[in-house]
Amino acid sequence: MFVRFAASVFCLLSASAWAAPGSFADKLKPLLETHCLECHGEDVQKGKLQLDQEVSFSTWTKVHDRMAAGEMPPKKSDQPPQAMKDEALKLLSDSLHAASLEKQRTQGRTALRRLNGTEYENTVRDLIGTRVKLKEVLPEENSAGGFDNVSAVLDLSSTHLLLYQEAAEKAVNSAIPIHPHLPVSDRRTGRQIADTGNNFKQTLTRSCYIKGDALVVYSKLPRYGLVCTPHVNGAGRYRVRMSASAVGEANVPVPVSYCTVDRGREPPVVRDMVDLPPGAPRVIETEIELDAGEAFVLQLQLNWDIRATKQPIERYKGPGFLIEWLEIEGPINEFPTPAYRTLFGNAELMPKSVVKARAEGKRTQDWSKRNNIYQWLNDPLEPVSAAPKEDADKLLRAFIPRAFRGPVDEATLTHFISKVHTKLDAGESFVNAMIFGYKSVLTSPQFLFFQEAPGVLERHALANRLAYFLTSLPPDAELLAADVTKPEVLHQQTERLLKSPRGRGFTENFTGQWLELRKMDATIPDPNLYGDFDGTLLWAMPEETRRFFDDVLQNDRSVLEFVDSSWTLVNRRLADHYRIAEAFEAAKPPLAATDSKSSSVPQSEFRRVSLPLGSHRGGVMTHGSVLKVTADGTTTSPVLRGKWVLEHMLGTGTPPPPPDVPAIEPDIRGATTIRQQLDKHRHIAACNSCHQHIDPPGFALETFDPIGGYRDFYRVSVRPAKPSTVSIPGYSGRAIYRGPDVEMGGVTHDGRTFTSIEDYKRILLENPDQIARNLAERLLTYATGAEPQFADREVIEQVVSTVKTKNYGLRTLVHEIVQSRPFRNK
Repeated sequence: MFVRFAASVFCLLSASAWAAPGSFADKLKPLLETHCLECHGEDVQKGKLQLDQEVSFSTWTKVHDRMAAGEMPPKKSDQPPQAMKDEALKLLSDSLHAASLEKQRTQGRTALRRLNGTEYENTVRDLIGTRVKLKEVLPEENSAGGFDNVSAVLDLSSTHLLLYQEAAEKAVNSAIPIHPHLPVSDRRTGRQIADTGNNFKQTLTRSCYIKGDALVVYSKLPRYGLVCTPHVNGAGRYRVRMSASAVGEANVPVPVSYCTVDRGREPPVVRDMVDLPPGAPRVIETEIELDAGEAFVLQLQLNWDIRATKQPIERYKGPGFLIEWLEIEGPINEFPTPAYRTLFGNAELMPKSVVKARAEGKRTQDWSKRNNIYQWLNDPLEPVSAAPKEDADKLLRAFIPRAFRGPVDEATLTHFISKVHTKLDAGESFVNAMIFGYKSVLTSPQFLFFQEAPGVLERHALANRLAYFLTSLPPDAELLAADVTKPEVLHQQTERLLKSPRGRGFTENFTGQWLELRKMDATIPDPNLYGDFDGTLLWAMPEETRRFFDDVLQNDRSVLEFVDSSWTLVNRRLADHYRIAEAFEAAKPPLAATDSKSSSVPQSEFRRVSLPLGSHRGGVMTHGSVLKVTADGTTTSPVLRGKWVLEHMLGTGTPPPPPDVPAIEPDIRGATTIRQQLDKHRHIAACNSCHQHIDPPGFALETFDPIGGYRDFYRVSVRPAKPSTVSIPGYSGRAIYRGPDVEMGGVTHDGRTFTSIEDYKRILLENPDQIARNLAERLLTYATGAEPQFADREVIEQVVSTVKTKNYGLRTLVHEIVQSRPFRNK
């Protein structure tokens, strides 16, 4: 397909057309001979570019773009008459547009697009109804244009097919219970939790202590000593109750996390964060889904160590929590689960040994009161059907149309059903035959790939594209039934999905890639320098950004607010970190009646806060999440952050550095400043062309440290000649010293001076169309699985022109993308 397309472009733009009278090359020849071939001809090929021979479509596109930007011919070279340049640009643009549009018309913007790992896992979960983890089984996806759902990099190998089969079998098996509900009813006092915990006493007197029968905790507990329930034997929904309260002299709520932990060595996984109120202990109840072998954990995310206070822990007055008792009960969900009913209907569940004994005509033992988990592991339940062929036919006819996300013809249904019947005829058990059938469906091309034909998408294909764009899930019944080929219906369904809880998938997956929130856990801040970073911040930072994006989306706020805004959404921990605690307190609504004497706003609750003057916040560039993912945990680099701003906020990518140029390592000891190192690079011609663009936004953000705190000096852990220690609120660990002052401000590539992040954001906002254009391109890439092509450029400009008249609203932008030609066509 690519070869055919390339051939058509080469015919239009190649040397073979050079000599043809009136051809493209003939019209462009005067400009090329006069101003281009001296550097890009037979004798010299600067940048490995030769324009007097066959040239690819992508190369001519780069030539067009560099000419349009005034970079070609170079500014120091003789310039062609403006009329000649304008004519050449128009000729290039028209020809490239026509070739690109023809390719889209005949072949589509993408060759073939499959579900990526996230979409595969979400789709299977939605189909079956279990929380099974499948993405970790599949190969890691490549990305292009910033997203991992782009068709061009979604390859398919024999390894993929083998792992898809493994993932499908894992998914089906997750719906089959190994045993009936094995009830758990366990209640432990704080003292009993400490007594039964593995090596729990290592933490006593350091971060927690026993008070009567209660346990008082002042710090995040290590893996070997957790406030947790017993590990459950079976997957299901469990009810957790506790009698607990916040402690501390401040008499304020304390944030705690609800976590789950398995029997392995993995750390607890945060599932939610809530506040424990101060005062007398009160009973708190929650429900949580647990997998077999998991336990519920109540965890404090604050980092504090009794050794730093030089006093007995009983005298400590800082924040913590007291737990009198913790209990778990369940499973409380129905048995068998809806997931089982989806795949096996009313098939009876019985132990494999019983199934075998009945088949052999032998007597069976009573297993109804068996409650030993190891017996069940050795002799698990198995679905048994009295009419296996009839059940297989009925179940697959219901499952396959949902799996294939649209109508399915009788021949296709018969194809998969006959596979299962053949297995049954060969003596295979009902469960093994059905697993084989479901694996066949979940690894078939109809399931793995989007079924799209060149041209305008038919309504089911368009419904699928809309669903995966806005929910990362397959279309629901209402969407499949709607005729979304009608613009008004497409608009109505877009609105419905944006308002639906399923739309959370769009916010999470789009921001996870556009703003790189998926990299939040990639680095761990240096505890010697940034001991004030804790799990509460790690949880709250990306949550702020996702809630901010969702607020802009739901209220059709301007996309320019991603660059700068007068508000944000933070909880108390983030407000303290941002030094806007007073604004956070002022933002609180009237509190509901409570028996607590505290009037403080709950710590974990997010509030919309108007940013005070001098806060240095506003827009996602100053969110802690973005500032953390653009640092390495110890130092910051203006190069990395500057590159991030150019690529993610402006859409102006930068080429990789030349191979012979050494990397720039920040030296915060002051021997050589980062600005001095970068100035050396800017005096190298090969480096200056990029660094003049990269460095300014990087230095605009240099006043933020690796954990997103505002700073005017660097922290150092090595004692300097004239030591000056730094006092960090909430941190009482080892000494931190004041290092060199932060180098602020800079000069943009076009000579504009700025002294702060506020100045730089104002410079960015002078070109609002580019900010909207970048986001439009990102959304189009994510929505269609293909990066914008030359023929899409006019569409992008039309979209930007429309949203400009509506205050650059994000919701408006999404609607314009959905209604655009590239979205509605393959």
